[in-house]
Amino acid sequence: MSPRIERRPQTNSPTSVQAEGLPQGRDAQLNLQQLWPYIEKYAQKYGADPKVLAGIVAQESSFKNHGVHADGTGHGLIGLDDNGLLPSFEKWSGMQVGRGANAKTIPPEKQMEFLAKTIGDLTKKHGSGMAAAREWHRGAGNMNDARGYDYQNKIQNHMNRLFPGGKTPSGTTANVPDTTVGGTDTSKPGNKPGLAPGKTDDSRTPVAASDREIKKGDTLWGIASELKAKGMEGSHWDVINQIRQLNPKITDPNLILAGDTLKLPGIAGKDQSTFTPGTNKPGPVDLNPKPTGPQATDGAAPVTGDGRVDPSKVPQISQYNPAGKDGSYTNGAANCGPTSMAQIARAFGYGKDMTDAQLISHLGKAGGTSGNGTDVNGIAKMAKAMGKDAVTKGPGANVEWIADQLKQGKLVVANGDYHAMPPHQNEGRTSGHYVTVAGMDAKGNFIVRDPADANVKTITPEQMRHFLNSNPNGGYQMSIG
Repeated sequence: MSPRIERRPQTNSPTSVQAEGLPQGRDAQLNLQQLWPYIEKYAQKYGADPKVLAGIVAQESSFKNHGVHADGTGHGLIGLDDNGLLPSFEKWSGMQVGRGANAKTIPPEKQMEFLAKTIGDLTKKHGSGMAAAREWHRGAGNMNDARGYDYQNKIQNHMNRLFPGGKTPSGTTANVPDTTVGGTDTSKPGNKPGLAPGKTDDSRTPVAASDREIKKGDTLWGIASELKAKGMEGSHWDVINQIRQLNPKITDPNLILAGDTLKLPGIAGKDQSTFTPGTNKPGPVDLNPKPTGPQATDGAAPVTGDGRVDPSKVPQISQYNPAGKDGSYTNGAANCGPTSMAQIARAFGYGKDMTDAQLISHLGKAGGTSGNGTDVNGIAKMAKAMGKDAVTKGPGANVEWIADQLKQGKLVVANGDYHAMPPHQNEGRTSGHYVTVAGMDAKGNFIVRDPADANVKTITPEQMRHFLNSNPNGGYQMSIG
């Protein structure tokens, strides 16, 4: 008989779930349809994206509740490792699982709740379910390395396979409990999560991109449904995470208070919830800002015989691990803007007394970079801090203009979509991202310095156009000089 974990009386422990019909045996093979009610219930409770949770289960176990994985240290549906997350699970659950081949079988529903709680907490920390998945796999210190992003890509591939067209398993969402304003459970037969009793999808009134007063019976799920009906793309949890980013006072996504006012995200027609590995924020754009105050540049950029800036003088700087990085360097995942400008600053000789990390932080402060990234005007402010003019073209791609600016001896920052840039294209996702355009080669291709990926060397004009036009906010190009 397979070993089992005895259930202990719970006091302040996690909520217990009846495992009716759910296989409990060691090495039991489950599937998404069986687990989905638990995944979605706990995802709503803890503020996690249920599709990300399902993707993690698929990656870690292919939905098999392993007594012990082939590596001899991982366990269960979610790959709890002896020296990794298993001790955290034991502390949280009050269970003593054991180690190695002698470990007890962990009930599937307990694993789903622990996974949802952990990913929910990390999503609050990073503002992104995918970033949460990276930390789940690699830990906080290594989540942004190559293995972290490889894991993220695998999770995304599983999600694409498990949810074709974004559809979740049929017959599972109608009975998922959802705590509404005042604590009313709207999960009675015939209702969907987030809808007050008696309402249907068709009765939702789309809201504008503005403040929204919470009324009795409202839920974040229902408000997300309203925004999606208005045209916002992405899953319900993508939209909910955007709402939570705009409203830090929401600590429990299942509890919002009648009478409060929420700020709602604008509808740009594309999912803008994932800021990985860099991001931009929409905002009013001053197309021709002029520098004020003393000129701060240490010198002019070295130029070639035809007057262009020498691309070899524009260094590659990592937004994640810049030279001189120490404990004071933060916000690496959102620092594509100031890092792109730091690459230009080095070419112009600005900031010689600073390390790369210090220069990025300095420019980020000048441009108002936050955890959500840098808006276009922030780039102009960074140029001003360097004593340089910044001229902005956009929204929309204008590769001919970029080529002309390079001919005039200027450098260019391009604001496009990270997932539209080879070699890391993923047309199923979108995320605003800045890169430096350092010049053009003999074939007419653009020489690029991508602060998130040193493997990006050159791209064709058509690839540059696609990169810019795929940006959720329309894409901008800014010449600096």
